[in-house]
Amino acid sequence: MIRQVLRGVLPPTALLAAILTAATTAEAAPATATAEAAPAACTPFEGTGEWQSCLDVQVRLADAPALGAETRLDIDVRTTATRSDVQLDVSLPAGLEWVQPPAGLDTRTVTSAVPLDQGRAHHATGTARVLKDRPLRLTGKVRAVAEGPAQIQVSARSGVESDKGSAFLTVGTQQSRHGIAVQEANRAVRVDERATLAHPKSPHKPAGETAGETAGETAGALATACATGTWGYLDHDGVARVSPNAKVWAYDDDANGADDLLATGLTDGNGRFNLCYDNTDDEGGGQDVYVRTATENTLWIIRNGRTRKSYSFYTDVIANGGSAVDFGTVRPSDPALMRGVEAFDTVNAAWNWTPGNCWDARDTTCRQGKINWAPDSTDGTYYSLQENAVHLAAEDPDSNILVLHEFGHYMMDDVYEDDFPPAPNCSPHYITKISSAGCAWTEGFATWFGVAVLGDPTFRWPGGRTLDLEGPTWGTANWDNGDTVEGRVLGSMIDLYDTTNEPGDTCSENPAGPLWTTFLNHVSDTFAQYWSHRRADGYDVGSNALSCLYHNTIDY
Repeated sequence: MIRQVLRGVLPPTALLAAILTAATTAEAAPATATAEAAPAACTPFEGTGEWQSCLDVQVRLADAPALGAETRLDIDVRTTATRSDVQLDVSLPAGLEWVQPPAGLDTRTVTSAVPLDQGRAHHATGTARVLKDRPLRLTGKVRAVAEGPAQIQVSARSGVESDKGSAFLTVGTQQSRHGIAVQEANRAVRVDERATLAHPKSPHKPAGETAGETAGETAGALATACATGTWGYLDHDGVARVSPNAKVWAYDDDANGADDLLATGLTDGNGRFNLCYDNTDDEGGGQDVYVRTATENTLWIIRNGRTRKSYSFYTDVIANGGSAVDFGTVRPSDPALMRGVEAFDTVNAAWNWTPGNCWDARDTTCRQGKINWAPDSTDGTYYSLQENAVHLAAEDPDSNILVLHEFGHYMMDDVYEDDFPPAPNCSPHYITKISSAGCAWTEGFATWFGVAVLGDPTFRWPGGRTLDLEGPTWGTANWDNGDTVEGRVLGSMIDLYDTTNEPGDTCSENPAGPLWTTFLNHVSDTFAQYWSHRRADGYDVGSNALSCLYHNTIDY
């Protein structure tokens, strides 16, 4: 969703909110969801997030417990409906444990691949009734059993309505603090683990600079040594991944003054860097080398919303390493920062897919895509027209399609030169329900962009819920019809290019071809206008193409 003006910080996670449809739970086997009807008797709570909800979850810790200490956990669930029967799930990471779970909830411990969970999650689940004039209040007690960052997550769901709340803390031996502490300089550690590409669908495309670009006059013919290695992260499933197109710097660690910058560049398509430089330092010996990486390049940046700086990571120093200094495979030592690197890599998938040398292929000076994120962020999920920046909540990077949906809004804003289409009746908005022609176009396009990049017509929310975006047609339960429904717009665009044929859907074209070219050529305020622009561009709007739209209940 788009925000013209930011209205303050969102209560912890209204990110699934009103568009959620009947879906798999995080613990269930993956399955295709069927959409539920939008609520008719409630008004969403006010917020700045992408999808607002008639439920609101607030989570509070009485204090931040030091290692071994206990504290009270308070949970409030409100509804604007007359009555909401909610399913509750309270999740603790491995570094916390239940002393006393909230009354009426059953506990269990499950294996978790989410890096911040540190291998396990302790759940307390159950059902409860929430009344409009009587909020649900639950209290439990937790103990800190391990040092480090921790996120307590509470989800509440009632039919289509859903909300999440979080409490963040950093546990210390003697003293803890609320929130997750982030340093200017974060450590990168060497690991002995093979890492793979998360998004191999599109071929690698360098983002501006090339790996091995050298700073100053130190390299070229004078280059007598090279620093090599691979930069990566653990994704939300705990799989080791590489991170292409990340900015990399090699420095000489100088005990007698500022460290000397030796060379700069980008990681290549396999996350590798190879930075070459003159190996003679000012004192006449070999260079004492370390490498810095960051979640930025000239075309996009994952930055802290408060400091506006990217996340930087530093390796250990290799002293006088000779002509070949191999740092091996390195990744963040702090599990709380893996999500930021994953978000960077997700946008890299968008860059690889997008035609041209800028996000807008018609630009000669490229705009940098800005994504605000922090490991304890509750300021999401939305795109700000005021800042030209995406805002993500802490767990949003767990959903690649969610990141790309928001970045899809940035793409439209960039290509349309800040002339973003009006989108009335868009707060809240539902994938499956009528909103307005402008809302359906802007929201449908943003999701289509993510689907095209990933090659997966499924919306996957953080926590495991899913929604099939390609299959719905006439008569699909709880889906509204026509081009004022964002799911019908994005379904039409999917069916125009995909090779999955069904009766009435036999279209197939390159999604980065006619569909994208018409998007670049015109400022379209609605899907109907986009279709007229497609006709003007000379692309297929004949009976077969119209049949693919009709398959998605759009009758032109």
